[in-house]
Parts: sequence; C-alpha cells; structure tokens
Amino acid sequence: MKIFYTASFYGKDKYQKNYDLVLTAIKKTGVQITSPEKGNYKRMIPERVRVRLDDANLTHYEAIRRGILAADAVIIEVSFQDIQIGYEAGLAVANKKPVLCLSIYEDFSQKINNRYFFGANYSDLNIEEIVGEFIDRVKKKRLEERFNMFLSTSQGQYLEKRAREEGMTKSEYLRELIDRDKMK
Repeated sequence: MKIFYTASFYGKDKYQKNYDLVLTAIKKTGVQITSPEKGNYKRMIPERVRVRLDDANLTHYEAIRRGILAADAVIIEVSFQDIQIGYEAGLAVANKKPVLCLSIYEDFSQKINNRYFFGANYSDLNIEEIVGEFIDRVKKKRLEERFNMFLSTSQGQYLEKRAREEGMTKSEYLRELIDRDKMK
C-alpha cells in the first residue's frame, strides 16, 4: 500500500518533532511512504519532465501532485495551517483518495464532512493507534477484485440516474449499495 505523507514547510521550525512522530508511526505500519519529509517525493517526476519544469517550486508542487495521485491514501500533519496544505488535502479528496489530517490541536473531521476525509487530534500517546486504524480502514476499502456484469438498458439508465443523484460514479454507487446491505 502506498501512502503520501506531507506537512507544512512553514511549520517545520515549530512542529518538526511532530512531523517526525507521525512519520515514525506511518513507518511502523509497513506501508510504502512517499514524502517531502523523506526526500523521496521528487522521484514521482521523470527526469525529462523535471528539466522542462526548470523551476524548484514548480518541480516541488508537481511532485506533490503526482505523489498524491499515485498514493492509495494521504496523511497530512496540519497543526500548522497553511493554504498549501489545505490545497493538498482538497486535491486528494477531489481525487477520491482517503485523507487523514492530523493535528495536535483539533480534529478537523468535526468541521469537514466528506466520505474521503478523516481527521484526528493526536499526541505521542495515541498517534500509532490512529495511523494504524486509518491504514487498516483504507486497506479494507481498497478495490482488489474486478467484476464485470451485464445490465438491461433500463437497469443501466436507472443506475446512471441514481449514481448521478448521489454524486457518485456507477461503480461507487453499486459498492455503496453492497456496503449498506452488509450493514443490515
């Protein structure tokens, strides 16, 4: 499983020990981590593209964008709030990546209601548990089995209509129906 982990550059002076604490907790789960904190995130951009970008900031943000898109889930330390971190969380959610936003101050899931957004208020006492539970949740939701089926024209039209009304793709809508049925 691939996790993209990031935190605010502008908060490094004040929060680096927290950033390291979160990174250590993620490492303990055994997932593959891409992160500016590890320095391995620029590998997401092929050399030919890096040369074309020819600007450190463009390269940095393109690498982050690609890292988010390539990940199964995203974890962001948000104790230092800035617009770039908010944009990155929004980018991940818009691309239907589960996002865990961690803060030592508050749980942002109390303010942001989205099926792909998770938040937690953490400390050194509970960070490993929070990260572990998030990664377990993502692993359970990861799609690993492909299934094809045939529908009548009217069934296909109904499925398309209901999915649109719910703001989902047809596949997401079918998975949601199955999950709801399992909960009964």
